[in-house]
Amino acid sequence: MKKLLFVAFLLIGAVSFAQEGVQMQKSTTLTISEVPPTWPGCDGSINQKNNCFRQKLANHVVQGFKFPKGHKSGTRVVVDMIVNKEGKPVIKGMEGGSAALQAEIKRQILTMPAVKPGHMGGTPKESSFKLPFTF
Repeated sequence: MKKLLFVAFLLIGAVSFAQEGVQMQKSTTLTISEVPPTWPGCDGSINQKNNCFRQKLANHVVQGFKFPKGHKSGTRVVVDMIVNKEGKPVIKGMEGGSAALQAEIKRQILTMPAVKPGHMGGTPKESSFKLPFTF
């Protein structure tokens, strides 16, 4: 009887204190998924949060973007960045486009609002992104 009560409390506790991205499948497999950074106002499943983050970031970059002189239409720039454990962007590198175009993209990304950092099993972690922009 004591064992049965212990198992019941364990199951109730696991269900009531479940963390996003942590799932128990069957009785032997524990799956911990990485939850991406969350832009203010984004919610839903992990995929929805990831798609929302990418779309909101792209919209943020485009809104205040100032094209440098001599810009050529169709130029592609790929941004390699992370969102650190504090929810702030860090640019690791850029490929393509002119130096002026890269500087403007970097300026826009670094002005993004604070986001909830990505996490895995409740522990904040850095999240990497490779974002292509075509102007």
